Amino acid sequence: MQQILSLLIFSSIFLSCSSTKSSSDTVVKNKTNNSEMKYCVGRGGGFTGDFEEYMLLENGKVYKRDFVYERDVFYKQLSALDTEYFLTKIDELSLYGEDINKPGNMSYYLEIRQGNNTINKIIWGAHSYYPPKQLEAFHKEFFEKLKQQD
Repeated sequence: MQQILSLLIFSSIFLSCSSTKSSSDTVVKNKTNNSEMKYCVGRGGGFTGDFEEYMLLENGKVYKRDFVYERDVFYKQLSALDTEYFLTKIDELSLYGEDINKPGNMSYYLEIRQGNNTINKIIWGAHSYYPPKQLEAFHKEFFEKLKQQD
């Protein structure tokens, strides 16, 4: 019995002396992640409920959302010209302030995030709602370009 007690005490002392991750490292990482703008485009729903989402960063990196493991996986690098084109179109369409929340069985969406926070999400698909043609055209162009494998 005394051996077990000694072993437990030794183990707890050993484990309490192990190194831990510095909280200052976490704060620095969170600060950089929270300032990064992310532009997401997706579609999905229907019978299976599956969604497909791509995310463009301001540096041109494109990530595909893995909904199974709740992570973003690097997909490709967009050219500087294409990146600038899409960021300009987002500004021209005023997607930061557009207010559309009309999901349907099959939904289409554009979402602007800063870090992990959603700034604006535009979603449509309801049978009784017809989104602006410019918005539909941009969604299609943006989705297809990000999805396209180079």
